[in-house]
Amino acid sequence: TYLDPDMMSLSYAIAISFLIVLEMIRGWINSNIVDSTKHWNNVYTTFLDEKDSRGGLVVSHIALILGCAIPLWITQLLSRATDTVSESDDNNMLFSILPYLGITVLGVGDSAAAIGGIQFGRHNWPGESSRTLEGSCCMFLSMMVVVLTMGTFMDSANITSTTYATMGAITLLEASTIQIDNFVLPIAGVTLVLFQNT
Repeated sequence: TYLDPDMMSLSYAIAISFLIVLEMIRGWINSNIVDSTKHWNNVYTTFLDEKDSRGGLVVSHIALILGCAIPLWITQLLSRATDTVSESDDNNMLFSILPYLGITVLGVGDSAAAIGGIQFGRHNWPGESSRTLEGSCCMFLSMMVVVLTMGTFMDSANITSTTYATMGAITLLEASTIQIDNFVLPIAGVTLVLFQNT
């Protein structure tokens, strides 16, 4: 993403297209089930999460790639349309991590939340949530480590309280959402970053 964002953008589009075609083939196999293809479908459905088990269409893997791609795509659209951020903007650091937001939130934060929740989780969030406070702390801390590390390598290393607040809001949304978080979290993060840069 850093070295060749255009190639990464194209790769995301190709991966999403491939996964959609794969899902169509799997749907066809389910409707015309043949004993020799049951094994392939069983391997595929092993990776379902609770949100996918509701219906026949499996979207988590597509939403994961889409969630990583959307922040990059929006950044590219904005950079071609207008100069959105000035050099003196206090939120410049937050905007400069925008193309990496999907990877930061899903690849690092959401993964750390899952691992931290499984390993250390003792206190569930209020309500009927399966998410834990410990998992959410792991998510927030891991995302801040990535942001702080990126800040040391960028010229606009201006990490303000809005950066912490944005990562905290994304963490709270992950703990409370009942939607497909692979899709919702990057969209919410992009919205927060863009809202703070207007």
